[in-house]
Amino acid sequence: MADVGPFGGDDRGVSTALGYVLNVGVAAILVTMLLFSTGSLVETQRDRAVETELRVVGERVAADLAAADRLARASDGGSVRYAVDAPGSVAGFRYDVAINESGSGNVVLDADRSDVTVTVEFRTETPVEGGTVSGGDFVVTYDGGELEVEDA
Repeated sequence: MADVGPFGGDDRGVSTALGYVLNVGVAAILVTMLLFSTGSLVETQRDRAVETELRVVGERVAADLAAADRLARASDGGSVRYAVDAPGSVAGFRYDVAINESGSGNVVLDADRSDVTVTVEFRTETPVEGGTVSGGDFVVTYDGGELEVEDA
């Protein structure tokens, strides 16, 4: 028989407990990594949805500006008030519509609480005064000079 001494001893049960602790630790790390990757995937998908919806709204706004331009040119100096029906939010986010802010002939849609900004080009023969409105319904007006946007 072997002499174990006062501090030596029986380690037969240690490997089972150590294996259990290591397995639980590895499982906790894997679950944490899974949760983080799923969270970033959901955020990426949400940003894509916001971008797609903003692009659709931007194309509609550009088309509505072109329609208001045609009406203004056909009015022979009269006044025009063209209502634009746009959604108040996209994918649960409010947004702002900046029209011709830099004089470049662009509609820029910027979602709140998201890093998504979409720019859509528009073409009109009538000058468009730069302005920003909140997402949702707004109007395009013309009083003989230039097209203007304002909240409804």
